[in-house]
Amino acid sequence: MKAYAIVLGGGSGTRMGVEGNKIFLPLRGVPAIIRAIAPFTGLCAGIVVVARAEEVALMRDTLKRYGMANAVLTVVPGGEDRQASVACGLAALPADAEAVLIHDGARALVTEDVIERAMDAVLRHGSGVASIAVTDTIKRADEEGRALETLDRTVLRAMQTPQAFWVADIRLAHEAAQRDHYRATDDAALLEHANMPVYLSEGSRENIKLTTLFDIRLAEAILEARNGEAEG
Repeated sequence: MKAYAIVLGGGSGTRMGVEGNKIFLPLRGVPAIIRAIAPFTGLCAGIVVVARAEEVALMRDTLKRYGMANAVLTVVPGGEDRQASVACGLAALPADAEAVLIHDGARALVTEDVIERAMDAVLRHGSGVASIAVTDTIKRADEEGRALETLDRTVLRAMQTPQAFWVADIRLAHEAAQRDHYRATDDAALLEHANMPVYLSEGSRENIKLTTLFDIRLAEAILEARNGEAEG
């Protein structure tokens, strides 16, 4: 299976209260985007990075500075939202791409194990979406904050990335969404919209998304613990 990765480098630091793009923030001295890309380098045939149009040069410079220039095939500008940015990444894949793993650059703690499980699910089922079981009690509420029902958490999963698919399938799903004017918050929803089956793979509770300053502190603690385990 010839698999490539698309890593999305858009985003902002608004909810963190910082200026600039959060994916360039350092985690134990290494930019988050570099940590997000690195685990794919030994598992994929190549990587396409999608960046904000105004940050393409900065992204290329960062990749070069941290030794990722050879692993990354190209850096392309993204679109007006996540879905459009993924479409830009898909358009930049080489002709021999059979499978693709789509990953958010803000998930900087992804590991090779998580990636491999998603790839294995593609081979077995045609898709592999990293996810974890929901542990909190989840309630559906109305706009006024009134609880309407308690959902069965045993059948609920929280979605992560990478989300892996056959390239032909995810392209067909994007075409259907474009035709139907459908916008989704993740790639799996596009396949669901196109009536294609979606299979889940096991993610990791450490595979957090950097959204708030608390997430940065948590990521630093996880990396410190990993470093301690490696030294031990």
